[in-house]
Amino acid sequence: MFLSRRLKMALVAVKAAGLALAMNYGVHVGASYAYAKYCVPQTVWDIAQSFVTTASPVCSFLLTTMQVTQNNFAVVITTTLAALATGVLKPA
Repeated sequence: MFLSRRLKMALVAVKAAGLALAMNYGVHVGASYAYAKYCVPQTVWDIAQSFVTTASPVCSFLLTTMQVTQNNFAVVITTTLAALATGVLKPA
């Protein structure tokens, strides 16, 4: 009984973490797509206009969003690896 309760709690934590990572990934991909479409020049004419558009608050927001979501992934990877290493090195 106790093990199944702990297992259920662990599964809830894994589901929540998975959902958070999926949402983080979705935001990152969406911001990347919007930044590439609206802030990066695609044609020669866009290069002339890019001095204005790349300095816009929208492009700055999208770039910052991509940086934050990238940092979130780095934290998750680092924390997971540290937890695994701690679990392996923990004395019996």
